[in-house]
Amino acid sequence: MTTSTGSILIVEGDQSANMMLSSKLSREGYYNVAVAPAQYALAGVRDYDVVILDDKMPGTPLAELLLALVKRSPDTQVIVAVATIDREKIEESIRLGASDYVTKPYNNSDVVERVEAAMTRKMQIANNNR
Repeated sequence: MTTSTGSILIVEGDQSANMMLSSKLSREGYYNVAVAPAQYALAGVRDYDVVILDDKMPGTPLAELLLALVKRSPDTQVIVAVATIDREKIEESIRLGASDYVTKPYNNSDVVERVEAAMTRKMQIANNNR
């Protein structure tokens, strides 16, 4: 179990993946683990330390949503969830402001490890801004 807590927004099109991620991250000690469809992600992004963003959300292209999330809340760490290892998509996501990526189907320990790293980056940014 992680020693630090933080808030996480899950923007994932698969309902069973939403439930699994939300449950696992809550058990790991993260609070305010929320699940939102893409159209609501922008409204509350400032309230979260980390966003896990599905690369295949219906309605909004990944690049467009990612740019909007980063613009609205530059310190929020965005982890893009990809169904296949597509180097170009991953590199583009990082270039557009994502801090990391995770592959699907989700591996619980990998997700937790990447979220913990994102939380550490978020804390470092906060400390540097003081």
